[in-house]
Amino acid sequence: MAYMDKSAADAFIYSKASGILGKSFIGNRAAQLFSAGNLSSLWTLLFNTPVPQIPEMLLTAEIEKEAFNRFISQYTSFVGEYAKPDEILIDQLCIYEAENLKEVGGALCAGEQKCPPVIDLGKFSKLNFAAYPDIRKITEGTKFEWYDHVADIHEQQRLEFKIDMQIIDHLWKSIQKTGGETRAALQKLYLDEYVIKNIVWALRLKINYQMENEEIIKNLIYVTDAPNNADPIAGPAIEILSKDLENFADWENWKYKDLLNPEEPGSFWKIDPRWIEINNRAKINKEAMLVFHQYPMSTASLIAWYKIKNYELSCIRTAVESLRMNIDSHEAMSCVGIKAE
Repeated sequence: MAYMDKSAADAFIYSKASGILGKSFIGNRAAQLFSAGNLSSLWTLLFNTPVPQIPEMLLTAEIEKEAFNRFISQYTSFVGEYAKPDEILIDQLCIYEAENLKEVGGALCAGEQKCPPVIDLGKFSKLNFAAYPDIRKITEGTKFEWYDHVADIHEQQRLEFKIDMQIIDHLWKSIQKTGGETRAALQKLYLDEYVIKNIVWALRLKINYQMENEEIIKNLIYVTDAPNNADPIAGPAIEILSKDLENFADWENWKYKDLLNPEEPGSFWKIDPRWIEINNRAKINKEAMLVFHQYPMSTASLIAWYKIKNYELSCIRTAVESLRMNIDSHEAMSCVGIKAE
């Protein structure tokens, strides 16, 4: 295969990516997803192809699968235009390689004889799933070759956490290798994503499982030598563990106050992790849109495109679920941070 030089590939990809965003259900167009009266109409709106002749229950899964597969196919085709893609572009795909490994590891742990469905990453997949159920051969020669045995149910969670830690470590190091002014933009995008993931996870462990702070800290992701206050990803989550979860005043000066569920005068207030998660998802999408236009024809713009399309996927999944469960469209839109006009 003949490759374009990097500057030509950057220009080609940015042009194609811009065209795709112009037809995507983001910004004002996102609300259209929630105005479809049924799943068949939603399929037609999204894909403009004949609706599969299958029961509605199966159509819900098929819509999500088709949307996701198109997203992955588009992203891998963009990365494939480069003779030597920047590491961060490959590491972004490694997130799905990791999900595939966790899925296969879980199947082996459960004693399943048949390999479960995995995300098709094309030439960017390094794991040899054809070797199933031999986990050693599946991971041989990859960055996951330490995963060389079938875990029992007690060890499986620990191994999955180790996989997640490896992925975030690779992503963080790749950001530091990114040159020029785009590094700061990329670092902010990833920090805003993973810091809030840690915060939401910490709050859920505290609220839902009454877990002690010391145990919560052990379950946080981090990018330095240990999860402590100095770590850029774990630190903000550790800092909130001492806050009063039922006192809004204790959060008044918090850096991420804009993500909180509001305090209603005269009503009992308690922090809502789900509210933080939803608001941050919408916030990152807006940041990604700015990065996409501010740094055209760059690695940062392609990563931003990835995050924008990932947000669109969240909207599609929510729209599908709202139709399946007959949820009010305005309520469903609020679940992905879209304000009804």
